[in-house]
Amino acid sequence: MKGVWMVKSPLTLKNLTWKPRFGQFRLGPISLEIPDGKFIALLGPNGVGKSSLLRLLSGILRPSSGKIDLFGKDYGMWKSRERGKLVAFLSQESENPFGFQLVKYIGLGRFPHLGSFRRMAVEDRKIVDSEIDAWGLGEFRMRSISNLSGGEFQRARLARALAQQPKILLFDEPANHLDLQSRVRILSRLKEEAKKGKCILAAIHDVNDAMLYADEVWLLDNGRILDSGSPSRVLQSSRLADIYDIELTRFFSADGRMMLGMPPASDLAQHYM
Repeated sequence: MKGVWMVKSPLTLKNLTWKPRFGQFRLGPISLEIPDGKFIALLGPNGVGKSSLLRLLSGILRPSSGKIDLFGKDYGMWKSRERGKLVAFLSQESENPFGFQLVKYIGLGRFPHLGSFRRMAVEDRKIVDSEIDAWGLGEFRMRSISNLSGGEFQRARLARALAQQPKILLFDEPANHLDLQSRVRILSRLKEEAKKGKCILAAIHDVNDAMLYADEVWLLDNGRILDSGSPSRVLQSSRLADIYDIELTRFFSADGRMMLGMPPASDLAQHYM
């Protein structure tokens, strides 16, 4: 584990492809290096391969061809527990951890780090408590997960992933369907983790969230990465119009940041008539 910090890129994709057992969809080929210290946003319409790519990088799916290197070593060569110390994945699929107290649920994130008796040490408990406080979940500490609201449960899921203290964090729409305050809180925390040197890769829908928080964007369409780079360069309105079939309006915020807005409702109605 000590040698992982000596590798240039935490994740390296080499001619990576994937196809489901049925259907015509094909992801890739993709050859990219994923650096640490960056918040990378995966953008593109539904069904273009964002979730599949994240599931490949998490080890849930296996490539049809090509390979993934995790800190210079083939992904499949890592023992699951050692890999768990390096990579955390938060899917958008629903969970039902019925009966778990919140503190115990978040404590599951420490599992890869525990000794043979699977008992948390003082340091493990401090890490769990820190995440509970960071996400404003202190009042729910002893509450059953089943009794949390959707937003509270999502914060608990994020706390569990971050309590794992991985080097790489993979998120599939972490702020989807949440209110504005929760969305800002989540994306700000991911930005903060990237500044600490972690590799953050998150599928998100809102192009302006990518503009505001991401260091880099990967733009996907039809299973291919069309472009990767800074949000201001990649997210050109003309290119997005080709992908999303909507002409977004480019403008600048009060502090000079480029943003993209929806066209007037009358224009949208005419477009889809």
